[in-house]
Amino acid sequence: MIKPRLIMLTGLCCVIVGCSSHQAQQMGIQGSSVNSYARQMSNSQLCETYLGKRATNQTRVSIAAEWKHRKLSRAYCSKQENEWYLTKFAKWLANEKEAEPK
Repeated sequence: MIKPRLIMLTGLCCVIVGCSSHQAQQMGIQGSSVNSYARQMSNSQLCETYLGKRATNQTRVSIAAEWKHRKLSRAYCSKQENEWYLTKFAKWLANEKEAEPK
């Protein structure tokens, strides 16, 4: 007989994989602050900190400079934020490069 904990854990994993970064943030799963230099942040971390959705220990100036250096835009950030984790994982498996911001 399958243990109830295993069923619950499997269900939770499926829910997390089947949601986007934005939805995970709303559920409180992805709300910690970013404590790395702006140059070392991923595009999604940079988007979230620049747009004020996530706290960081870096200055607003360093975040803005890296934002401009990478040529990020609000449209790009919105697209990345609403992409499902399952889609990101599939792209990673296929070694598909991340789309360059326009």
